[in-house]
Amino acid sequence: MQFLLHHNVIIQAITSSDHDILKRCRQTHSAGWVLSNALATIHSHLSMTMDSTAAYTVMRKALEGIPVASLTGTDMIGTPPSSRLDYLDSLALRTVDLFKLDGIITLKPEAFSESRANAFPPYELDRILRKGDESINKVPLLNIPATYPQMWNDVEHEMFKVVRSGHFILGPKVEELEEQIAAYTQAPYAVGVSSGTDALLLALMAAGIGPGDEVITSTYTFFASAGSIVRTGAKPVFVDIDPFTFNMDVGRIEAAITPRTKAIMPVHLYGQCVEMPPLLELTKKHNLLVIEDAAQAIGSEYLERRAGGMGDFGCFSFFPTKNLGGFGDAGMVTTRSKEFYEKMKVLRVHGMEPKYYHKMVGGNFRIDALQAAIILAKLIHLESWIDDRRNNAQRYLRLFQKHSLTEKFALPMEIFPRHVFNQYVVRVLNGTRDKLREHLQSHNAGCEVYYPIPLHLQECFKDLGYKKGDFPEAEKAAEETLALPVANEVTPRQQEYVVERIREFIS
Repeated sequence: MQFLLHHNVIIQAITSSDHDILKRCRQTHSAGWVLSNALATIHSHLSMTMDSTAAYTVMRKALEGIPVASLTGTDMIGTPPSSRLDYLDSLALRTVDLFKLDGIITLKPEAFSESRANAFPPYELDRILRKGDESINKVPLLNIPATYPQMWNDVEHEMFKVVRSGHFILGPKVEELEEQIAAYTQAPYAVGVSSGTDALLLALMAAGIGPGDEVITSTYTFFASAGSIVRTGAKPVFVDIDPFTFNMDVGRIEAAITPRTKAIMPVHLYGQCVEMPPLLELTKKHNLLVIEDAAQAIGSEYLERRAGGMGDFGCFSFFPTKNLGGFGDAGMVTTRSKEFYEKMKVLRVHGMEPKYYHKMVGGNFRIDALQAAIILAKLIHLESWIDDRRNNAQRYLRLFQKHSLTEKFALPMEIFPRHVFNQYVVRVLNGTRDKLREHLQSHNAGCEVYYPIPLHLQECFKDLGYKKGDFPEAEKAAEETLALPVANEVTPRQQEYVVERIREFIS
């Protein structure tokens, strides 16, 4: 739950040296915000008993870790004072509405009695939080705004730096992100692009893959993996999956290799790495390139090597729902080759080098600086968010065991540490997956099927000649799997609610 801390509460907490309310509101799931317009009022009050510099220092220390909610000029001008509230309180109500907060913590809740906002004194915070936990009746699969208290001000600061600079495409901010992602993924080079799909396409183009070539990939994944191959004019060749990891079965790859095979595209699905060592040995034996589709797996590891840093290319998506997401589409390609790195930088700007001179045909694959700034601000939180997801996965295991549900479901296994759980996907073993999904959705428990139709059975790929039954493990997974809420913002009580609804259905 998230609340606006009224300036009178903050002043009392600072002047009485009782910072418990501030400590409580720093917690991820009971976050308190302070209105930016109230900072001057707080500082002015503190300056009555100390000099201005000391007042500023005390205020800054007390509010460390408390997100600041800033209204735009349009918001402020469009918020008139009411007959019962002064202008600052009217702005506070506007903030609660715009930021979709759960209420205001104030020393004078009666002042807001005629407003739609919930207002209550500090001593009622624990009761409100308990009531919120007890009254859970909705768990979204994703709730991106729930993470805003952790990173909002960093994101806001970085965004406005870009806006004020007037440099929106590529430039220093993009270069900074590229350097940090390269270091994080243990790859020497990185190239920022416009989406995860364009990351795959750019890697294929840089590898020189085109008509007459074949690329081996998984049939059980998001469409972009195979779709990007087709867009180059090459042919996707599918292999079946391992039933435990949902990743391509490395033992089946060699049988799919032909003289036309130029690359293998392993997909680190749901946040767990493909078994890379034997795959890399196989590609070395056959002189093939490796293009890792790591769109769902940033931070994932295999024997302490990071996803996207093991093959010739690593392709990442920063779609908003990913573990590290922007506020729109964005992507990244990592590579171990300086030659590929230099080629990709040219290809992403229409093959232009120098300006208006084209030795090859590329595309408009540029990442914009605003997305780079947002992703940079969020990157510092990625490790803690991964820890939260992994802890949530362990909590699901305990809850399923507690309710004796493990015989009815196959839970995701961490075969190769470390799984980053972009999705938490269970198998429903009794043939009732779709009915369970309907039951959960009817009780507002978020869930999703990834993916209901394997790629080899998609209508657009019928010319490839595949038929039902060719890849039985993928087809079985498509019929049995269901993703449950696991993102870092999911609370233990929300997980309990989801498992309680599952237990009801099984009973």
